[in-house]
Amino acid sequence: MILTNEWWAVLQNYSLSIFPAQIIFYLLVVAVLVVFFTQKEKIANRVIKGSFVLFFGWIGIVFFLLLGQELPVHNAQVFLFLSLSVLFAVDFFTNTYQFNMPRAGWRKTLMMIGFGLVLAYPLFGVLLERPASHLIIPGTFPCPTVGLALIFMATTFPAKNRLLFLITQGLLLLWAVPFPIMIQIPQFGVYEDSIMLLMGLYSLGMLIRNWKLIERVN
Repeated sequence: MILTNEWWAVLQNYSLSIFPAQIIFYLLVVAVLVVFFTQKEKIANRVIKGSFVLFFGWIGIVFFLLLGQELPVHNAQVFLFLSLSVLFAVDFFTNTYQFNMPRAGWRKTLMMIGFGLVLAYPLFGVLLERPASHLIIPGTFPCPTVGLALIFMATTFPAKNRLLFLITQGLLLLWAVPFPIMIQIPQFGVYEDSIMLLMGLYSLGMLIRNWKLIERVN
């Protein structure tokens, strides 16, 4: 098992090696949200899914495969994030589910709070007095990017052809729910990952709720 200081050293090396890519990707995340709120659903979905192909592909290759070889279960993490990249790429073309703006006011409020918390990941790092090389930033780091994806997944549920959606959701939840509780927070003190955990629980709750509503209609 990797020691805490060794784990943070891997993240520091990654941050310094890719700079300023994390800033560019963070701005891209902001741009994706702007597109989601301002553009038509069809255009927004292509931008969102295409961005996740890039984000998860980058994380799988650059973060884990090239610069994260000292991390535990390294090969499994490479496989998981490259699988997510491929799954979003497949749905970019098959379009089996559509991210959309929630109609219910409470859902829209929770979604906005979720987006705000994910964007605030590096701010929480600053408040925890972490050095700049230890800040965890959406787009280039796995946990906030998974949290972001889960917020989008909570906005949709396909009435048919659910397999691709459920596999994607399942892989995201596999990362988001057990890891913060078992590893990230207690072992490495990554308290920011409480955000990803909350997004995972929210998305899981919406998955169950939407499934029940669809089954009731059918």
